Amino acid sequence: MKILSKYRFLLLVAFIGLLTSCNKDEKIGFLSPNIKYTTASINVSVGTTLVRSGAMVIDESTKPLEFSIAAIKKEDGSIATAVSNYKVDTYFWHAAYTGKELDNEELDAKREKVNRPAVDINSANGQIIIYPEANDTTVLSKGKYIIDIKVKNSSGEKIIENALTLNVSYAAPSYFRLLGVDGNLKDVKCVITRKEETGNKITVRVLDKNDKPVDPASLIGYDYGTNGVVDLKDWHNLGLKNPTKYTAFPDRLELEVAGFPLPFVAGQYLTIDMYNNGSVNGSYFNYWFYIAIYKPGVWDVELKLLY
Repeated sequence: MKILSKYRFLLLVAFIGLLTSCNKDEKIGFLSPNIKYTTASINVSVGTTLVRSGAMVIDESTKPLEFSIAAIKKEDGSIATAVSNYKVDTYFWHAAYTGKELDNEELDAKREKVNRPAVDINSANGQIIIYPEANDTTVLSKGKYIIDIKVKNSSGEKIIENALTLNVSYAAPSYFRLLGVDGNLKDVKCVITRKEETGNKITVRVLDKNDKPVDPASLIGYDYGTNGVVDLKDWHNLGLKNPTKYTAFPDRLELEVAGFPLPFVAGQYLTIDMYNNGSVNGSYFNYWFYIAIYKPGVWDVELKLLY
């Protein structure tokens, strides 16, 4: 009986020791040596839209983890001090942008102005963020940047060297994407030209297949509205009460705006959707597209109809 009791006592001690060990391990946690980005090198086009990398793969590391940028380096391995210190004024959003906001007050009620590192990181998942306001090419110049990441959790911390390479280039100062054509149209080609670097004017010309200007009065904006609410997607409606002045000539539109970018929220686009009842080429047609202009200036937008 004494021997049996002794064995029971030893088993109890061992069980208590196991529980203590498990609790200790749970408290210490696990930090995997294999934490990494799925793609270790990405091409980023900065200066107009928000850029995000993928999150880091944590390989069963104990949560929560905290990520930070340990260093931003140039291609030769030297520290990119100017980029590391580069901060910009940007916005954190608390409500969705719809494009139907009537003024800046309504827009600003949905967002908070913040000052952040131009090359930032989501501390919860390691996602690298580059804000659209990071458009100073003298600081964040075109080229290759290598980022070291610090990650820590309850078990400790480590530096992941050369975790992500950014191949930085700058986006064009304007954007166009044809979404669709209907009727007898085959295609629409667009050329956007910045004529002057200062100003607040846009000239829009539409050309038929023979390069003859189309009278803007013959092109009608498509109404996206429902329940009797008008929502025209045309050049009269560029957001936040723009254009401030709309002048139609037989061969062009001249628009003045309060400022750029258009639209005023980075990463968004204006939708233009126009149709003609047959007066241009004898048959109904419709075309619609996204457009954005990011820089101030005097701009020409030329649309060539192919049919």
